[in-house]
Formats: sequence, C-alpha cells, structure tokens
Amino acid sequence: MRIATVHIERWVSRGLLPSGTGDAGALEPIDVARLRLLNELADDIGLDDDTVEAVVALIDQVHTLRSQLKSLAGAIAEQPPETREAIAAALKRRRGG
Repeated sequence: MRIATVHIERWVSRGLLPSGTGDAGALEPIDVARLRLLNELADDIGLDDDTVEAVVALIDQVHTLRSQLKSLAGAIAEQPPETREAIAAALKRRRGG
C-alpha cells in the first residue's frame, strides 16, 4: 500500500494521526492500521475529509467503550460470588426480565 505524503500530512493536521506518523521508522502497528483505515475510507470508499473524521471518531468511541467494558467486567469478575449474583440480578431487572 502506498499512501501519498499529502494525505498523511492532511490527516495529521486534522488530528487523525499522531504528529510523527510521516517520519521513516516512526510507525507503530496501530498507526499502520489507522493509515490503512483512513486510506480505505477516503480513497476506496470516497468519503470526504469531514465524513472520514466523523467515522473515525465513532470508531474511536467504540474502541474506548469496549476497553472500558472489559475493565468493568474484569472488576466484576474479581468480586465475591454474592456480589456478582447481585449485579447479574440488577442487570436483569433493568432489562425488564
């Protein structure tokens, strides 16, 4: 995959990539994945910059929420069985079941 420097600079200026992304050897695996995503949204799908920014913001929110839920699930799993059962019952009540 070849991405034009002008695209990388534009995405960095919009805050969609870390500022050192265009530097040789400075790419982390997460940066490469994000570059591919941005390229796919912009070039392959043809979304404009504002739409790409909105889509990426939503994806970032989903990743953040998943991480927070994983942490919460881990904290709940560390609780005594009675506490876990009480939480499960409260969730069931809140769902109307």
